[in-house]
Amino acid sequence: MKITKSLIASCLSFTLLLGGVDQVMVPSTTAKAATIQKVEKTLKATAQLNIRKGAGVKYSKIDQIDPGVFVKSTQFYKGWYKVSYNGKIGWASGKYLKKAPAHYKEAGLVELTEKDGFVIDLQYATKKNFMGYRLYPKKAKALLTKSTAKKLKKANKLANKKGYKIKIWDAYRPLSVQWEMWYKIQNHMYVAYPLLDSKHSKGVSVDVTLVDKKGKELTMPTKFDSFSKKAGRSYKKNSKKAQKNMELLTKIMKEAHFTTIDSEWWHYNDKNDDYPTLDVPLK
Repeated sequence: MKITKSLIASCLSFTLLLGGVDQVMVPSTTAKAATIQKVEKTLKATAQLNIRKGAGVKYSKIDQIDPGVFVKSTQFYKGWYKVSYNGKIGWASGKYLKKAPAHYKEAGLVELTEKDGFVIDLQYATKKNFMGYRLYPKKAKALLTKSTAKKLKKANKLANKKGYKIKIWDAYRPLSVQWEMWYKIQNHMYVAYPLLDSKHSKGVSVDVTLVDKKGKELTMPTKFDSFSKKAGRSYKKNSKKAQKNMELLTKIMKEAHFTTIDSEWWHYNDKNDDYPTLDVPLK
């Protein structure tokens, strides 16, 4: 083939055109990256939604979030949040996610301390629990809704009149911890199903016992988190002392407007539980 000036010019033009396409594509990718925002916050799913490999419905599904579940976001791009959930990282539509409180005060919870007259002994802030490891930070706070905290203070004053104090084993429990417990036990008699009836995660439930003036726990039917029929309120073979002490604690808590459950003598619910489920840190 005879090479002419016009052919050389045509080839050069074609090469420049290709170069131009490359130059357009690179800024386009860079521009996309520049629109990705860093957004670190806790979000709550308002409906069942998919987690996808990328920000858009064209990307494949890698997992699914149920309504009421909390997730942590790190990035935001065109209406989609990059989230971590169940050990996986992907993108979820912001249409079905709403901002959740990030701090316990923002969520309307208050702290109870030993200055309030209680003995605080949060079992899940230690390794001495049924999970076998620490679920809460070492310096976790005993948190409740304001209304529930007020009722528990009333219960403690009633206990004081009898010469005792209330020891708090557990109070508000983050929903993420409730899920962790559920995955291990999966028995709603002892661990509430997180999406339906986790009153601990609303800050309206407490696990408590009574101690004497020296701080010694009163004899009760079982130890805390004894997942057995002996922990049930209808168990007939308690010692007289254990039965009497359990009945005293029950009377005190009911007088302060708490209710009981059948399977755990130590667990009490605020009669008013019309509060949102939460997943805020315990400190």
